[in-house]
Amino acid sequence: MAVQPMLPEATTQLWGQVLSAVQGKLETQQAFDTWLKPIVPLRLSPEIVELEVPNPFFIDWIHHYHLRALRQSLNEVFGTDPELKFIARESSAVASATEPVPDRPGTPADPPGLPGRAWLDSRLNPRLTFNSFVVGSSNAFAHAGCRAVAERSGEVYNPLFIFAGSGLGKTHLLHAIGHEVRQRRPGARVYYVPAERFTNEMIYAIQHAQTLAFRNKYRTVDVLLIDDIQFLAGKESTQEEFFYTFNALRDAHKQVVVTADKAPKDIPMLEERLTSRFNQGLITDIKQPDLETRLAILRNRIEQDGDGVTLPDDVLLLIADRIRSNVRDLEGCLVRVLALGSLLHQEITLSLAEEVLQHYVNPEPDRMTPERILSAVSERFGVKIDVMCGQRRTQTVALPRQVAMYLIRQLTDLSLVEIGRMFGGRDHTTVLYACDKVGEMIRLDSAVEDKINGIISTLASG
Repeated sequence: MAVQPMLPEATTQLWGQVLSAVQGKLETQQAFDTWLKPIVPLRLSPEIVELEVPNPFFIDWIHHYHLRALRQSLNEVFGTDPELKFIARESSAVASATEPVPDRPGTPADPPGLPGRAWLDSRLNPRLTFNSFVVGSSNAFAHAGCRAVAERSGEVYNPLFIFAGSGLGKTHLLHAIGHEVRQRRPGARVYYVPAERFTNEMIYAIQHAQTLAFRNKYRTVDVLLIDDIQFLAGKESTQEEFFYTFNALRDAHKQVVVTADKAPKDIPMLEERLTSRFNQGLITDIKQPDLETRLAILRNRIEQDGDGVTLPDDVLLLIADRIRSNVRDLEGCLVRVLALGSLLHQEITLSLAEEVLQHYVNPEPDRMTPERILSAVSERFGVKIDVMCGQRRTQTVALPRQVAMYLIRQLTDLSLVEIGRMFGGRDHTTVLYACDKVGEMIRLDSAVEDKINGIISTLASG
């Protein structure tokens, strides 16, 4: 075990201030304990900061996930943006955080029997497994395709192309495939790489006359997991290299899994020959999660990181209902709610959750207030607002009431519970039923669709 150097008291105090600032910016205590606590400050000044980490993998991980928080914290302590350098204790390699940290393309593979080191080489996040992935209607098909690929890599759906917006789980599925393959075939060579890193490694290899080592590294893997392929758009040399790498792997019956933010045909400046190759396999997307899936994601996250904490159902429902499009924001909001409750020793209530949600949900324009929506629906259907919000259940009242619920749900950030209160204290399940029913009517009846579009146009132009 390496002996850590004795540090001057001033350096220790300054680094303590930096760590305190960083800790408040990370989502979990585990991330702080794993990646920031082991750092040893070698030099701290307003001009330059040198930090020693246990091994080169720390450099890459911090650069990829925690660099922004670290830089912000240094700026808070020093009032400047010092040059930041990392030194890996394991290999004495020095890397600057101002540039991407390249892999060492010429490094030979580690010998068998070193599962810990193999995990580092594969670059798989140990948290992102199939067990921790919540399956719902929005991602069930993508999940099934990934499971099939993990169980029979190189035999089915090759390549597998997953596209989705940011924060919907495509990277999680990539890592989950890698873990499952390694569990089933411990000797399999699995490698996860963001497309940006692939480009940086290729440039590094060209500059250092290591193109052969670069090609050997990527063309001898059993499973290549490449993230955010849209980053290659417009980069002709990188696309060409990836094209030949792809062909080599597929010809050898090795598995390729790719993610992007759009379908292949919709990625601008992506070469036709790559689009054609992707279309030969299975293309699947991940949609925005529905309410039930979002609730399941929150409960799953609490089970993993909540340290035994439970949240009231109304708080979970509020968070799940307000944050509809992004799983990353959904989990981030939950973490912040849990942290506030723990640090301030407060009971986690709806008001506390509302306070946190202000940081995650943008307010709607004034013209989309519930009151204006009710007024527009009232005028369109000829039903008074107080009747719509009352208890009458006749068909002439029920339909405009359901349309109003649907539009308020779509055009504002009110939760199902809050919408229910507006309509005589109805339960959130009643609101959800109304929204689903109107959505189905819009899909099946063009007259209803035209009427609702007319209301939306009136609101938008008001």
